[in-house]
Amino acid sequence: MYTVILGAGTVGYQIASWLSSSGVEITVIEKDPVNIQQVQDGLGSVVVAGDGTDVETLDKAGVRRADLFVATLGHDDQNLVACQVAKHKFLVNKTAALVHEPDNESLFSTLGVDFIVGVSNLIIGDLQSKTAGMLVEEV
Repeated sequence: MYTVILGAGTVGYQIASWLSSSGVEITVIEKDPVNIQQVQDGLGSVVVAGDGTDVETLDKAGVRRADLFVATLGHDDQNLVACQVAKHKFLVNKTAALVHEPDNESLFSTLGVDFIVGVSNLIIGDLQSKTAGMLVEEV
Protein backbone atom coordinates (compact mmCIF):
# COMPACT_ATOMS: atom_id res chain seq x y z
CA MET A 1 0.00 0.00 0.00
CA TYR A 2 1.17 3.51 -0.80
CA THR A 3 -0.12 6.52 1.16
CA VAL A 4 0.48 10.23 0.70
CA ILE A 5 -0.02 12.37 3.79
CA LEU A 6 -0.54 16.10 3.46
CA GLY A 7 0.82 17.94 6.46
CA ALA A 8 3.52 17.02 8.95
CA GLY A 9 2.15 18.76 12.00
CA THR A 10 1.45 16.73 15.12
CA VAL A 11 -1.33 14.63 13.59
CA GLY A 12 0.25 14.19 10.17
CA TYR A 13 3.58 13.18 11.65
CA GLN A 14 1.96 10.64 13.99
CA ILE A 15 -0.04 9.12 11.12
CA ALA A 16 3.10 8.96 8.97
CA SER A 17 5.07 7.35 11.80
CA TRP A 18 2.34 4.78 12.48
CA LEU A 19 1.92 3.85 8.82
CA SER A 20 5.67 3.69 8.24
CA SER A 21 6.20 1.43 11.26
CA SER A 22 3.39 -0.78 9.91
CA GLY A 23 5.33 -1.29 6.70
CA VAL A 24 3.27 1.07 4.57
CA GLU A 25 5.16 3.05 1.93
CA ILE A 26 4.53 6.75 2.60
CA THR A 27 5.30 10.18 1.29
CA VAL A 28 4.61 13.32 3.31
CA ILE A 29 3.91 16.68 1.69
CA GLU A 30 4.93 19.63 3.86
CA LYS A 31 6.02 23.21 3.29
CA ASP A 32 7.24 24.23 6.75
CA PRO A 33 11.04 23.73 6.96
CA VAL A 34 10.92 22.82 10.67
CA ASN A 35 8.34 20.10 10.06
CA ILE A 36 10.24 18.87 7.02
CA GLN A 37 13.37 18.47 9.14
CA GLN A 38 11.43 16.64 11.87
CA VAL A 39 10.08 14.12 9.35
CA GLN A 40 13.51 13.62 7.80
CA ASP A 41 15.09 13.11 11.21
CA GLY A 42 12.40 10.68 12.35
CA LEU A 43 11.33 8.88 9.19
CA GLY A 44 13.99 9.48 6.56
CA SER A 45 13.71 10.88 3.07
CA VAL A 46 9.96 10.61 2.64
CA VAL A 47 9.13 14.32 2.35
CA VAL A 48 8.19 16.36 -0.68
CA ALA A 49 8.45 20.07 0.06
CA GLY A 50 5.59 22.15 -1.25
CA ASP A 51 1.92 23.06 -1.23
CA GLY A 52 -0.30 19.99 -1.14
CA THR A 53 -3.10 21.74 -3.00
CA ASP A 54 -0.79 22.30 -5.96
CA VAL A 55 -1.05 19.80 -8.83
CA GLU A 56 2.71 19.80 -9.49
CA THR A 57 3.51 19.09 -5.84
CA LEU A 58 0.96 16.28 -5.70
CA ASP A 59 2.39 14.80 -8.89
CA LYS A 60 5.93 15.02 -7.51
CA ALA A 61 4.75 13.17 -4.38
CA GLY A 62 3.48 10.31 -6.52
CA VAL A 63 -0.20 10.80 -5.74
CA ARG A 64 -1.05 9.17 -9.08
CA ARG A 65 -0.07 5.76 -7.67
CA ALA A 66 -1.38 6.30 -4.13
CA ASP A 67 -3.92 3.93 -2.63
CA LEU A 68 -4.79 6.48 0.04
CA PHE A 69 -4.43 10.25 0.36
CA VAL A 70 -4.71 11.76 3.86
CA ALA A 71 -5.10 15.53 4.40
CA THR A 72 -4.18 16.66 7.92
CA LEU A 73 -3.85 20.43 7.55
CA GLY A 74 -5.40 22.82 10.04
CA HIS A 75 -7.72 24.38 7.46
CA ASP A 76 -10.80 22.59 6.16
CA ASP A 77 -10.75 24.38 2.81
CA GLN A 78 -7.19 23.24 2.04
CA ASN A 79 -7.94 19.67 3.12
CA LEU A 80 -11.03 19.57 0.92
CA VAL A 81 -9.28 21.01 -2.15
CA ALA A 82 -6.36 18.61 -1.77
CA CYS A 83 -8.68 15.60 -1.46
CA GLN A 84 -10.68 16.73 -4.48
CA VAL A 85 -7.56 17.14 -6.62
CA ALA A 86 -6.18 13.78 -5.45
CA LYS A 87 -9.44 11.97 -6.19
CA HIS A 88 -10.52 13.65 -9.42
CA LYS A 89 -7.25 14.66 -11.09
CA PHE A 90 -5.07 11.75 -9.94
CA LEU A 91 -7.81 9.14 -9.45
CA VAL A 92 -6.76 8.18 -5.93
CA ASN A 93 -9.12 5.46 -4.77
CA LYS A 94 -9.54 6.56 -1.14
CA THR A 95 -9.16 9.96 0.51
CA ALA A 96 -9.26 10.92 4.17
CA ALA A 97 -9.36 14.34 5.78
CA LEU A 98 -9.40 16.04 9.13
CA VAL A 99 -12.39 18.34 9.41
CA HIS A 100 -12.14 21.01 12.08
CA GLU A 101 -15.53 22.70 11.66
CA PRO A 102 -18.40 20.28 12.35
CA ASP A 103 -20.68 22.08 9.87
CA ASN A 104 -18.26 21.10 7.07
CA GLU A 105 -18.49 17.35 7.60
CA SER A 106 -21.55 16.89 5.39
CA LEU A 107 -19.89 18.90 2.60
CA PHE A 108 -16.81 16.66 2.71
CA SER A 109 -19.06 13.62 2.56
CA THR A 110 -21.15 15.01 -0.30
CA LEU A 111 -18.01 15.79 -2.28
CA GLY A 112 -16.72 12.25 -1.93
CA VAL A 113 -14.10 12.31 0.80
CA ASP A 114 -14.12 8.68 1.91
CA PHE A 115 -12.94 8.95 5.52
CA ILE A 116 -13.84 12.07 7.50
CA VAL A 117 -12.37 12.66 10.94
CA GLY A 118 -14.29 15.36 12.78
CA VAL A 119 -11.66 16.83 15.07
CA SER A 120 -14.06 18.91 17.20
CA ASN A 121 -16.39 15.96 17.71
CA LEU A 122 -13.50 13.72 18.73
CA ILE A 123 -12.26 16.23 21.27
CA ILE A 124 -15.72 16.90 22.68
CA GLY A 125 -16.50 13.17 22.86
CA ASP A 126 -13.24 12.45 24.62
CA LEU A 127 -13.77 15.24 27.12
CA GLN A 128 -17.37 14.14 27.76
CA SER A 129 -16.36 10.54 28.40
CA LYS A 130 -13.57 11.57 30.76
CA THR A 131 -15.70 13.98 32.78
CA ALA A 132 -19.09 12.22 32.73
CA GLY A 133 -18.55 10.77 36.18
CA MET A 134 -18.28 14.26 37.61
CA LEU A 135 -21.79 15.07 36.43
CA VAL A 136 -23.49 12.22 38.29
CA GLU A 137 -24.94 13.26 41.62
CA GLU A 138 -25.08 10.85 44.50
CA VAL A 139 -28.62 10.08 45.64
